[in-house]
Order: sequence, then C-alpha cells, then structure tokens
Amino acid sequence: MSQPIHIVTRFDGSGGTENHASALFQLLAGKRAVTLWADRPGGAASRYAATPIISYSGQRPEGGTLIILGTHLESGIWLEYARVRRLVVICNMFSLERIFSLLALLDRPSLPVAELVFVSQALKNAVGLPGIVCPPLIDLDRFHPSRRMPASAFRIGRHSRDDPAKHHPEDVSLYRMLAWRGHHVRIMGGECLRPFIADTPVIDLLKLDQEDAADFVANLDCFFYRTAPGKPEALGRAVMEALASGTPVVASPAGGYAEWIESGINGFIVHNQEEAFERIVEIAGNPEKARRLSENARASAQGICGAASLANYLDWLYA
Repeated sequence: MSQPIHIVTRFDGSGGTENHASALFQLLAGKRAVTLWADRPGGAASRYAATPIISYSGQRPEGGTLIILGTHLESGIWLEYARVRRLVVICNMFSLERIFSLLALLDRPSLPVAELVFVSQALKNAVGLPGIVCPPLIDLDRFHPSRRMPASAFRIGRHSRDDPAKHHPEDVSLYRMLAWRGHHVRIMGGECLRPFIADTPVIDLLKLDQEDAADFVANLDCFFYRTAPGKPEALGRAVMEALASGTPVVASPAGGYAEWIESGINGFIVHNQEEAFERIVEIAGNPEKARRLSENARASAQGICGAASLANYLDWLYA
C-alpha cells in the first residue's frame, strides 16, 4: 500500500504559493492518497478546498510524506504527532532568514531530516544547501496559444498580486510611453497603480483575477515583468504561464524566471528602462520576429515543464 502524501501551506490569498500547492495537489490526486492542508483555519483555505489543521481535534497530517510548501508555517503541536516517514520542504521565496528559521523549527527528534526542493536554481544557489530544483507546475493544456484572439493594437501586459512591491517604480512611465505610441497596455493586479496613471483608453488596470489568467496572457503580444528593486522573485510563475501561452517575455534579470528566457529566442532580458522600451517596440514593429519569439516561447515551456521533467519530479516525490 502506498504511503499518504500531505501538502501543508499558508493560504493567505491567491498568489504563487497557493497556486503551486493547488497544482501539486491536482497532479498527485488520483495517483496517491493526498491531502491539501492549511496550516491554520481561515484565510483562503476554503477557496482551494484545503483542510485546516486543528491539533486538538486530531485533524492533522499523519504518516507518509509531509510536504511543507513555502516558508510561512504556523507552528503547532501537530508537528510532534505527525509521525511522517519523509519530510520535504519546498522553498519558494528569496528570504534566507525565513528559510533557515523554518528549518530550525523542523529540526526536532519527532521529524526526519528535511529534504529541500527549490523553485529555481537561483534560489538554490542563494541558500547554499543541497536539494533539487523542481519544474514549474504549469498546465500546458490550459495555458496554450490556441486561446489567442486577434486584435487591432499591439498588446503589452502582465499580471501579479495587486501590491506596489510587485511593480517597479519606473513601470508607470514605461506604460505611458507605450500608450503614447498607440499600444494597448493591460495590467491585471494593477489597481494599486491607479493613483499614478491617468485614465486613458489604451491602459487597462484590472483587478486581480478579473479575467481568467490563461485567456489574459494568451491575448497579449508581449508579457512584461519586473518587480520593485530589492524584491526579486524566486520563481515568477506568471512568466512561465506567458511562455506556455506563446507570449514573448520582456523581463528584468532579478528573478528565477530569468533562467527560462533566452534573449532574442523566446523573449528578452532587459537591464534598464531604455532597453525595456526598445525591446517591446522592436517586437511590436516586427511581426515576423514576434512570430518566431512566440513559437520559441511555447517550445521552451514544453521543454522546461513538459511531461518528462514533471515525471522525474513526481517519481522523486513518490520515493
């Protein structure tokens, strides 16, 4: 009989951690006995059909493999009674303090030694501990170029959590310059930018999840991504969703997603405002280049998070 698998994380909203946990659960469900746990009641647990851990009632992970996803964990007596055979920690944030604090919390006689998984090679290098790098868990059937609809204007955009820290201070001026050229800018999770961007017909600031993410990224001609200085992304799931959708990416190098982008092949890595503007305008003005970038974007996503990479990772988790 196969051992059960427990996935525990913090459900605060609908960000990368929550989506990662949900995607991993969906992959494992039907193949193994797997439960998705919220480390505390409330939050967005019900949205993801996660079971909250309630130690006093015995509602807790027990036996098999315990996967802790993320570095936020509500410590509780349940850890002493988990009696798991294997402990896996998936590190998904560029916060060495949180990672090492979590590992210290889990260093106890009642638990096996934690095996580490990193969401990018950049994060693994920064932490400096042994472990494996997992592939991005992207549904390649859902994020697909077939969702693309034609449009009269060139469309640039991005989506992320609606938080100023997810946006670079120079993003607003870049969006204005692109709009002045007649390009259509669409930012989902961009309500926080509204005070700084005057209403204009070619800049749309949408609420987070106002549109289906797969439709949103497939109907962009260029996906632009950079975050606030000093706030690097360990992964950048939205970037891979764009690549899978055949949408060329223009992005800063400050994040794990930079590992996926080959400049001039499936997008561009840019280091300043001028480069960002020039590369986006270059794609907009060259339909043949845009087509090649789009085809290569999809192909790169298939290679990075396709069936073979996924199978190797799941085999490791099943061990």
